[in-house]
Amino acid sequence: MITAQCQFLKPPLKMKLSRTLVRLGVVRTNAEAVQSFSYSQGRRCDPKSRGFIYPVVTHWVWSDGWLAKGGDYTIDNKTVTVGYQDFAGSGVVHVVGGVAAFVGALLVGPRIGRFHADTKTVVGIRGHSVPFAALGGFILLFGFLAFNGGSVLSISGENNGATVSLAVVNTIISASVSAFFTLLLQKTGLFGNSRWSLLTTLNGALAGMITSWYVLKLKVDDPLDAVAVHFGGGTWGVIAVAFLNRDTGILLHWNQESGLKLGWQLCGLAAIIAWTGVLSLLLFGVMKLLRILRVPEDIERKGLDIPKHGEPAYPLESYGHGHIERVMRILESGQLQYIMQGYVPAQEEGGSEAVVQSGYESPEVNVLKNRNGNTVLPVATTPL
Repeated sequence: MITAQCQFLKPPLKMKLSRTLVRLGVVRTNAEAVQSFSYSQGRRCDPKSRGFIYPVVTHWVWSDGWLAKGGDYTIDNKTVTVGYQDFAGSGVVHVVGGVAAFVGALLVGPRIGRFHADTKTVVGIRGHSVPFAALGGFILLFGFLAFNGGSVLSISGENNGATVSLAVVNTIISASVSAFFTLLLQKTGLFGNSRWSLLTTLNGALAGMITSWYVLKLKVDDPLDAVAVHFGGGTWGVIAVAFLNRDTGILLHWNQESGLKLGWQLCGLAAIIAWTGVLSLLLFGVMKLLRILRVPEDIERKGLDIPKHGEPAYPLESYGHGHIERVMRILESGQLQYIMQGYVPAQEEGGSEAVVQSGYESPEVNVLKNRNGNTVLPVATTPL
């Protein structure tokens, strides 16, 4: 809306507002760099960092930088200009965020209990709410419609409407097909546990399934799969331009110009990865040396909500269910332990009903059960 209205402003005011939008874009992309890292670390870090990596990449691609200018080549006695192309930020936004998240996750280290060295087991540390994760995925996908369509930067010019419509339709089709095939791949057991996984499907819709599998193989703990979604999806977005561009794509025009386009896309991708990787390594490396990159172990175990905000985000008395689950965890000694947690009625010799309790039961519900004559038993645990 704001960028569209710029078309009707007088030149001085239009230039001023345009510069303001550029500044807002820089602020937004810097914020996403911090967000991709700090959110992906699963509350292991104290997010005090601010980035300065994005503005340089933005200048390279979306201003008059060397990637935007490209190079002039003579093909069939005609001079053509071929350069790096990035319509909505596959490289500028997502690759930068994904590389920064990877370097940050690598230096922060895995969450306590994530990887079991003796058995080479990857221990699942689940989030607090699958419905909330689904809602977040829906909001993100809905936002992509505006983000990708809005990358046209205008709606009043010739053919702007058609371009915006095409961007939105392609976004919907790409996300839907990707989610569907991710669901099928998960069911086959190639990259999962042969179940219909909602969380994996969400990641597939955001283009992050295969990359997530490789990140785990590298023993890098990325709770939010920011590396998979941003770096994996962004890398494919950069490379796909060289193959699918209707004017110069390799699949439609097998010629020298399409080959040069692929070369420029790969060159831009390599430059963005190198720049972001080196600067992120310096930034997070200095923070690690100063011991401000990761919170103390006791705070990590207990959570940051109360120390930082003075109140719990998820009060214990508000959560709980009546099903039995077999949960695996790593003890401080390094030994694996399985816990049967939940509530099940059992028969004692006297015929009265007993309740097996874990730490999720509401104190109020527990009191009511005791009043009804039930006996509360401790949870059963079985070491590996």
